[in-house]
Amino acid sequence: MRPSISLVVPMLNEARTLPDLLSALTAQTRRPDELIFVDAGSADGSADLVRQWWASEGWAGLGCQVLSLPGAYPGAGRNAGVRAAQGEWIAFLDAGIDPDSQWLEQLERFSGLYATPGVFGVCRFTADKAFQRAICALSNGQGAVHPVVPASIFKREVFGVVGYFPENLRAAEDLAWVARYEMQYGVRAVCEDAQVSYRHFPGTWRGVVRKWQMAEYFSVLAGMRTRQQLVLLIALPTLYAALLTGTPWGVGVYSAYLLLRGVVDPIRRSRPRRWWRSHPRAIIIAIPLGAVLDVAKFVGTIRGWLARRRAQPECP
Repeated sequence: MRPSISLVVPMLNEARTLPDLLSALTAQTRRPDELIFVDAGSADGSADLVRQWWASEGWAGLGCQVLSLPGAYPGAGRNAGVRAAQGEWIAFLDAGIDPDSQWLEQLERFSGLYATPGVFGVCRFTADKAFQRAICALSNGQGAVHPVVPASIFKREVFGVVGYFPENLRAAEDLAWVARYEMQYGVRAVCEDAQVSYRHFPGTWRGVVRKWQMAEYFSVLAGMRTRQQLVLLIALPTLYAALLTGTPWGVGVYSAYLLLRGVVDPIRRSRPRRWWRSHPRAIIIAIPLGAVLDVAKFVGTIRGWLARRRAQPECP
């Protein structure tokens, strides 16, 4: 008999993105045996949307429940779902992430072939509008695929070995958990055929700044990406100090940074390389946007380091 699979989905105010996810779940060639949505206090009717969908589209013999956990961060939501799940395997998605029709089938097949305690699926990052496409290319890479937790599946006993997700982090909780997973099990098993998609990038400059500042803040609290943060804390003030000198050398150094960050780096990250082809305006947006992202990350890093310092007990 095939193993039972529970799917856990944390959510908060995702009424706009849930229809695509629910439709994708209905289209799965291997449907989960149990669905658990964990609502962190949505004010847009997300929980009711899931219940209505299940009432009209629910699959015979399978279960779906919506847990209410107001104020919970994603890690706490996933943990609540894991504790409530009945399946031998626990799969994860996020609201806003849409799985391909064979996503779960591919994960199950891979786990059976290689007898691994966990299989990481991959997320394809893409955006359709010029501004969002620039964000995508600068961060993950337009059209690039990366292994992520909200595309993956794990045996139930893994959580007894690795532990649960950190519950005090609004972001980077998955990175911290994966680091512990790799300490226990070694290199991650990745199934390239188990693919999901993400395309919901911020649509405003303010939204970008808030998201990237928050992400870096919680990365510091999680103890992740410390080397990158150190480089940023040294390099960014140096670049702006060079610019403020007003000398040709200083302006040239800063211009080279804008070119590398806003043009060369997105090309390196993206697939295909000409990521702006259908949206030429995106490459123009990417040049100043790259600098804005770095400043937001710089501020988030400083805030995170100060928060960690305040949390440390004083020496007697």
